[in-house]
Amino acid sequence: MNLTRPDISSSTQSGGARYETLSGLLEAYRTPVAIILFGVIVSLSLFFATLLGHSRAKEREFRNHAAARIAEIQTGFTAIEAELTELAHAAGAGLAPQTVIGIFGVADGEVATPPVRDLGLVSRDAALHAIDAGTARQVQRAVAYMLERGPAPQTPVLLPLPAAAPGEVPFVLIAPLPAGPYAYAYVTSDFDALVQPTELRSDPAWVISSLYDGSPQFALARNANLRARTTPAMMGVISVLDTAPYALHWSGEAPFDVVDIAIVPRRSYLLQFGPLPWLVLAFCLFATAAIGALALKDARRTAEIRRQVDLKTAELRRSQAVIEAKNEELARFAAHASHDLQAPLRAMKGMSSLLVERQIDLDDRSQQMLQRINRGADRAQRLVQDLLSYTKADMAQVNAETIPPETLRSEIDELLAATVEECGGRLRWQIDAPVEADRFLLTRALQNLISNAIKYRADRPLRIDVSTRTDADGSTICVSDNGMGIEPKHFERIFRVFERLHGADEIEGSGIGLALCKRVADLHGGRIWVESEPGVGSHFFLHIPSVQAPRAAISNDR
Repeated sequence: MNLTRPDISSSTQSGGARYETLSGLLEAYRTPVAIILFGVIVSLSLFFATLLGHSRAKEREFRNHAAARIAEIQTGFTAIEAELTELAHAAGAGLAPQTVIGIFGVADGEVATPPVRDLGLVSRDAALHAIDAGTARQVQRAVAYMLERGPAPQTPVLLPLPAAAPGEVPFVLIAPLPAGPYAYAYVTSDFDALVQPTELRSDPAWVISSLYDGSPQFALARNANLRARTTPAMMGVISVLDTAPYALHWSGEAPFDVVDIAIVPRRSYLLQFGPLPWLVLAFCLFATAAIGALALKDARRTAEIRRQVDLKTAELRRSQAVIEAKNEELARFAAHASHDLQAPLRAMKGMSSLLVERQIDLDDRSQQMLQRINRGADRAQRLVQDLLSYTKADMAQVNAETIPPETLRSEIDELLAATVEECGGRLRWQIDAPVEADRFLLTRALQNLISNAIKYRADRPLRIDVSTRTDADGSTICVSDNGMGIEPKHFERIFRVFERLHGADEIEGSGIGLALCKRVADLHGGRIWVESEPGVGSHFFLHIPSVQAPRAAISNDR
């Protein structure tokens, strides 16, 4: 037998080289790569979400601090205005300037109210009396300059003063006195005095002040060291204002409407993230790395399993192709062998039959020998035909269809009705539902079961009943008879090939019929069994599941 081996090199190579290319690796590891990328994205998202929450918390903290700063500045301005009002009332009561200053001043040339740096009385032409003579002269020049530019004010006015050091913004608040048209009481201060030192370890905000649209300056809460480090060359006020993400502005009512104060967050304060965002990022990246490592390990194991499955699949395809080729060869061999074996049997039977028909003068022994030759040839021919039928059934493909009860009954009656009548038997049908099965195979199985009932009948009128029971699992066909019966120890043996309970001289047969029935049940995915009692009869059950699918690759030639 010359079998051609199928070409499976391409399938074998594709299974092995599939994971050696970049696309194959991406396909094999796409799940862990996706998990890692997703984990990185989630980690960064949580990190930035934590930063955003921290930034919003910082903004709330800054706004609370800025509101407290504004309240401090307003309190300072209120204290300055109240000090000036009392000073003006005291001077308007007719007291001497020295007495008035003595009332509001204290020893060592300081004042009792913290925001107030200096106070005194001046006129347009001279400083009447003050704690600090130098400051009084500056105030007198500022008043003179004011009167040169416009009429004398009737309400308190806020005027700028020359700065004693870079970055300072001193100012004076003056109020007219009733003693003369150009006499004024004044109180001096600067924005540094209005800003109280913070109790925090680092001040979270810059207080930037400007007066009469002048250059903005930092208010540094009397911090001389900080002022020394904060020079225009090191930090520009304008850049701080321009780069601040948010700011709180304040401008008071007259006479403080010429003051503009902006409170902006310090950059060092905004960059104080704390450990929480970094801990979140580190934890998420660690979790991503751990899950990614497990996913990579599983992906490598899965890729190896897939590679092995591909190799096994290629081997199975090769084996299947070899088996199919062998089955085809066996089918051809069975057909040729059947034809070649039956030809001499037909010739032998024909010669013996011709001798008998011509009535040649032979003795009784010779006549018996010719009859035995005829019977032997018939048995051998039936055996070859049964073997060919079993071989075809063994390679058959189940083509399930819905078989109506009338169709099944008519085909069996056409094959066996005459034989049943000849032996004086009766065949009753109790099939009331269609059966899902291969029509040809089911017909052959029922034919063999009914033929066995005829051959193994008892010495009483034969009765054969064919019935079905249909449920959700499928259909069960029962062939019952009142024949000789079978002992329980032979229940499994009778379904084997060439197994017979009686000799050929007693009951004719080849021992293939029930084996063919079992093969039909196996092809349908069902089963066959027998229930019998010797001397009473037998019940053969053939169960066929409800769902059928093709179970062999080679279709039978019917």
